[in-house]
Amino acid sequence: MIYNVFSTSCSPLYYYLFQSQEPKKESTATRDLISLLLLSPNSVTYPWGIFTNNRVGTIFFQGRAGSFGGQSYLESTLIYAKCSSGQTWISSSNSCSPEIPTTLLYCPTSDIACNDAVTFLLNNLTSEAYSYSDSLVLAEKSNWRVATKNELKLSVECSDNPVDFPADNGGGCGVNEKYYLNTSIFQLGGNLCSFWSATAANISSSWFIDFCSGGTSSSGKGIARHVRCVTDP
Repeated sequence: MIYNVFSTSCSPLYYYLFQSQEPKKESTATRDLISLLLLSPNSVTYPWGIFTNNRVGTIFFQGRAGSFGGQSYLESTLIYAKCSSGQTWISSSNSCSPEIPTTLLYCPTSDIACNDAVTFLLNNLTSEAYSYSDSLVLAEKSNWRVATKNELKLSVECSDNPVDFPADNGGGCGVNEKYYLNTSIFQLGGNLCSFWSATAANISSSWFIDFCSGGTSSSGKGIARHVRCVTDP
């Protein structure tokens, strides 16, 4: 007796060789890996540390010990708010809301009313800058504060020399050079230049950073400027 090996009713071999095979489904682990790669944080590395976009409205900073811009830094970790004062983080685009960031007074009076007498860091609710940071809730964190002068300077990059940032009271990034920073990390632009630091220069004035020039200067406290908040991990 002769058997037809290609009979669809009798031969498993036929079914295996000639019937269309169902495509293999992508495993959950593979899909998770692809998603992780697509959503992996953006990082920017400098001699003084690494900034990493957490994609939750915050920037993680792993700092290195050393002397940068005439200041000494210890190895440290810090979390920056991605957006400036008055803006909100938009999760769908990992960006800041389009409104112009608000400006806030360091202190309504040019005296020690808004400062700690020892550290000169803001600690008084009469300061608009302090009050804004103290009330901020972002990425399930509520212990935000105004960045100190040295913490704020860590985010300065000069286009002509991105491996160092300028010293206090210097010429900044130079007359013909502009400050810039990877916009996938911090969202800056337009005339968003002047940011208060939490650090007072003396009883009547405080330090601020001009991100349009890279310069660090001091002025009377009764001037409204932008604020960037930081917190500890």
